[in-house]
Amino acid sequence: MVFDSRLWGKAKGLERPYPLMGHLVDTALIAGVLWDEVLEAGQRERIATALRLEVRDARPVVMLWAGLHDIGKILPAFQDAARDEHPGHCGFLGEPRYTHDRSRDSQVGRVGHEHATAKAVPGLLGGLGYPEDGMTEYQLRCQVGQILGGHHGRYPLGIEEDELELADGGMVELGSGAWTRERREHVALLRELLGNPPVPQVEAVPVASAVVIAGLVIVADWLASQEHVVEERLTAWFNRPEPGTPGAVRAHATEMSALAPGIVADAGLGRAVFRTHDFAEQFPEITDPHPLQRSVEQGLRDKVSGPGILLVTAPTGEGKTEVALHAATVMGDAVGGSGVFFALPTQATANQMYERVRDFALQNLTDSAQVTLTHRDADLHERYQPADGSSGTKGADTPESRVLSHDADHSAASGGDGVSVEASRWLRQRWRGLLAPISVGTIDQALMGVLPLRYNALRHLGLAGKTVVVDEAHSYDAFTHALLLRLLNWLGAMGVPVILLSATLTGETARGLVRAYLTGAGIGSGAGLPTPGYPGWLYADGRTGAVITPSTPVGTVRSRALDITVRRVTHTYDPSVPDGQLSVVFEELEQVARAGGCAAVICTTVGEAQDTYTALRAHLTGIHGPGYTGWDDRASGTGETPGEGTLLRLLHSRFPAYRRAELTAEAESWFGRGDKKETRRPPLPRGAILVATQVIEQSLDLDFDLVLSDLAPMAQLLQRAGRVWRHSATPRPAWAAGPRLVVLASPAQGTTKAPRSWGDVYSDSLLQRTEEPLAARQGTTVAIPGDVQALVDGVYKAEFCSQDPEELLKRDIDRLGDDMARQGLANLVMIPPPAAADLHGLTNSEADADLIATRLGADTVQLLPVYQDADDHRWLDEARTIPLPARGSGRDGRFTRAEVRALLRLVVPYRHGAWRAACTAEHRPPAAWRKEPRLARLVLLPHRVTSQGVRGSSFGDLDLRVDHALGLRAEKG
Repeated sequence: MVFDSRLWGKAKGLERPYPLMGHLVDTALIAGVLWDEVLEAGQRERIATALRLEVRDARPVVMLWAGLHDIGKILPAFQDAARDEHPGHCGFLGEPRYTHDRSRDSQVGRVGHEHATAKAVPGLLGGLGYPEDGMTEYQLRCQVGQILGGHHGRYPLGIEEDELELADGGMVELGSGAWTRERREHVALLRELLGNPPVPQVEAVPVASAVVIAGLVIVADWLASQEHVVEERLTAWFNRPEPGTPGAVRAHATEMSALAPGIVADAGLGRAVFRTHDFAEQFPEITDPHPLQRSVEQGLRDKVSGPGILLVTAPTGEGKTEVALHAATVMGDAVGGSGVFFALPTQATANQMYERVRDFALQNLTDSAQVTLTHRDADLHERYQPADGSSGTKGADTPESRVLSHDADHSAASGGDGVSVEASRWLRQRWRGLLAPISVGTIDQALMGVLPLRYNALRHLGLAGKTVVVDEAHSYDAFTHALLLRLLNWLGAMGVPVILLSATLTGETARGLVRAYLTGAGIGSGAGLPTPGYPGWLYADGRTGAVITPSTPVGTVRSRALDITVRRVTHTYDPSVPDGQLSVVFEELEQVARAGGCAAVICTTVGEAQDTYTALRAHLTGIHGPGYTGWDDRASGTGETPGEGTLLRLLHSRFPAYRRAELTAEAESWFGRGDKKETRRPPLPRGAILVATQVIEQSLDLDFDLVLSDLAPMAQLLQRAGRVWRHSATPRPAWAAGPRLVVLASPAQGTTKAPRSWGDVYSDSLLQRTEEPLAARQGTTVAIPGDVQALVDGVYKAEFCSQDPEELLKRDIDRLGDDMARQGLANLVMIPPPAAADLHGLTNSEADADLIATRLGADTVQLLPVYQDADDHRWLDEARTIPLPARGSGRDGRFTRAEVRALLRLVVPYRHGAWRAACTAEHRPPAAWRKEPRLARLVLLPHRVTSQGVRGSSFGDLDLRVDHALGLRAEKG
């Protein structure tokens, strides 16, 4: 068996080219370790079953496929590409046997080697005995060609029937003669080195398994292509006697077999293995589990034997997070893997959950396993920074570290027994976070797996080895909900366990989510599914469709009578109007200002939250006198809190990232659970008021004595009510007789309509369907949790009895039309269900993943405030102590990760709009910033600093200015 070792696979930046055979062997052997250490047992079994092989025989088959990913590099144009850097090496291409008529090649552009792989592989596998009958899209050899052709992130078009009949797969660029022979020789030697894997006699494997294999191939290639790996293997290759002979290649493979496990481990890849499935041992701090927690533990015990979906519905404070973490270990173990991905609606909620999941992992893992935070701005979260600072000390163009170790005694992410959960630098790179054994992130990170985006195979691989937990499953619009249904469809087909958590989910929506999963699992429509109780849970088996529900009703520790008071107000921010919004807010908060306690005011828009905060500050100054400083976090004060008088803060999404993190941490301290050591609730009679937007209604563990809220749909109001008297251990002021939510509604019954300033945040239909039943209940309390499900379901009933049915009908038509449009958009952009055989449609969009992530959250622009003095010098702070850097400190002016992170901490999000057309050159970042994608997209927001103060920027009739206490202020000129 003779092959030409001069055919190279890696060349750029190397002392001499690295032979292609070396890279193929490296990739195949790393793929074998990924099969053993990353793929969970259930996925290995599914792939083996599809191939009609034993698991032990399927492993080398997948290794062979992974090794063949770069066989398309035996391509005249590719081999010639190293001529400029390594002219001496490329001389062999002048030999007669390598003659190739380039005039017949495509004149459109260079053919990528990955496309060459896709064309060559079907014929090569056919030569090994792979079945050649049937339609091409159902032939395994053609599917493998597509899988391997997609190793750069996009699956190519499938090969055509007539192309299969040609030796070059219909691609003349592949070359013939010696080129064809060399491809066959490389395949034959690689196959022999792997022990001559069996030839599967089956059709194409299910697409749900194909995408997992594709992800494994990509990761194996990336790990084998790390610069330090290639350099070390290159040196070893040429240090052997007679390099390039079959015997030397066998020695190379033997050595690589020993090195591959370390390469995988250094990247942070592997499995999470938990010590126990006993709830009491997992959560020793919970001495008396809540009824929901006991019910799920007992109900799932010894009854979960494979993939399935668990739906948990309960009010806030019932311990759903602990239920999810416990159930994830049980359900994961049932499919041979214990990885977890915890998906949340916002970055703020993901940041908080990351810390809870990380702490759970530290307590319960048997050995170290990486925990990643996955969202666009994860690097800005201070508690996600490596203990050794490694991610901040290397330039953006610095090679990855090969070995990363952390001292358990000094790492903030290490347990006392040496277990570490700190994410490696490799896993912190783009597209990789979901590959960690345990990950917490925003829901878009999973939803992008059902959009036709580049490298979505990595999302499929990352999710395949985990139990996927979707928190706040009720909180998504029609577009995102449609994507969630398709995601559940795919997860069902992939055999991935799923847990859905919700505090306010309608019965029909709950059943629809479970049906989507079961349909993907091949169970059918899931007709006749029961609605889980409230609080309650439902488990559906992903193999049989059998449903388990609690044997007895689930009790609650949070049973309470909630007073929902509807206050009718005129929507004005003039405090002199007697029934105006501010007058009612002042009246309701009077006791907080004079007798202490904690209260929240939740506004619909950032602008209205800012107006409310400003008016409250003036009102409290009138109560406490001109020395009032409770609003100022920079003021000195008594005790552990700043300033004097009632504490007052504003929290919303339009603060610089660092400031929002500070405000969130402060809120969690002031308004957190009373018996937690981190909590510093202001001692009575000092009061504290938080003015906020919807950012506090999800996941943040805040506990108020009183909550005031703008009118919102019923589900959101009940979610906000979960922040009133959340914990029994919290001391209450004398005036707080019980939990109370004050809803600021329309000025008169029958006039429900969202103010123009709210835009399309909420539909008038849902507001009317919420206000009418709440107004009808005035004087009676809402039983929590007993009345919750009926209130949530009642809003959506077709037979809703309205006092103004004609107006409601018009509004319902508008709402349903908008929902249909959003669902239609989702159907247009998402990938097909997991039934199609062709892979091309799974990645055929040119859209940018970051932009898609933004659309799934909100369409925003990232603004960087800069401050200019009279000499037009630009600074990053109002005090003008930090100059705006024109370039980074790295090579060629590149920015280090620490420098990028420092700049992004100052960024403020603001909605996209017509104002962008008014941006000029002064709003563009410096030229050197454009080399760093995350900086290139920033829009500079100049502020003029004069002796009279600070003036922001004008964009037509819009003025934008950043204020320390208010955040980004947007005012019409």
